[in-house]
Amino acid sequence: MKMKKVTKFFMAALLAGVCSLGYAQDYLSAPKANERVLGTISINYNEYYKPEYANRGSMNNWHELLLKKAQKEYGNAVFIRDMQVGTLAKTFYWGSDYYGPATGKVVCKINPDEESQEKLPLAINKALLNVTKGSRTAIDQITVVNNMDSEKLKDQIIDILLEKEYRVVAKEYLERLYREQQDQQSGIYNERTTVQENNFSAVGYFINVKVTETSIRVQVVNVSTGEYEGNATVNF
Repeated sequence: MKMKKVTKFFMAALLAGVCSLGYAQDYLSAPKANERVLGTISINYNEYYKPEYANRGSMNNWHELLLKKAQKEYGNAVFIRDMQVGTLAKTFYWGSDYYGPATGKVVCKINPDEESQEKLPLAINKALLNVTKGSRTAIDQITVVNNMDSEKLKDQIIDILLEKEYRVVAKEYLERLYREQQDQQSGIYNERTTVQENNFSAVGYFINVKVTETSIRVQVVNVSTGEYEGNATVNF
């Protein structure tokens, strides 16, 4: 019976150590790909401790103090990364004591929805560098991350293209033109809705947009050749 209690205690202690390590790795590690660095923050032990008790701080304690200070300056939705704390040379049985000063990077999660709205014009500009103004374009594919409104993004793309003097054709219209052209070649078509050759061939480019958690990519495809005329990626 005693053996079981000892085993349970050992497992609980081991699990707590693993969880503590995982927690520590978060604020000790570098900023992640989907995080933006807002600035750096630091505290000296004199801000929170009397000098004679300064060496009793733990890494978790210093992280909590840094985070509280960061939240006061940047708001609640921030995290600490790359945390570094001064440590005593002497190591005790249970580990090192940390006396400061403590520094860390203040980061926040990147919001792909907000970032895409801001960076979309730049990405479209880069992708359309080799496409003549006035050319007909059509939005082919839009890929977004979870919880993003693809229709809202599509409307923004159309607005940008029109402002830049490109003509925008609905993809559904292109598909109808293609079907009618195929019918004409088979001899089955309505003369009143005959597709003129210059109608279809004038549709020059497909626009593809892909938004990830860290970037937005715009691709321009030549309808006639299938070749990429432009490919631009802007990181958040």
